[in-house]
Amino acid sequence: MDATAETNGAMTAPAGYEDAPLPKRNGHHRGMLPSTWLQRELRLEYIGADDKANTTTGVLLDWFPAGPVLNVGGARTLVSWDRIALIELIGD
Repeated sequence: MDATAETNGAMTAPAGYEDAPLPKRNGHHRGMLPSTWLQRELRLEYIGADDKANTTTGVLLDWFPAGPVLNVGGARTLVSWDRIALIELIGD
């Protein structure tokens, strides 16, 4: 096989097993949520470890490559990005 890649919409994927791996993303990718959302109340919908949909609210403390950190009921809670369905800013 040659080392070409197929373009599928906005994603690029290797065309086969022997193709060269895709380049890694460069830089720090923290920009998923606006910095103006810090210390504001959010509604978070996510899929829990039991594969059931959950909804909670909390104050956004920070976010990391692993996910957002919220103050939920007085506890710092990290929710993994791959389990989140929706993050919504609650209006004042």
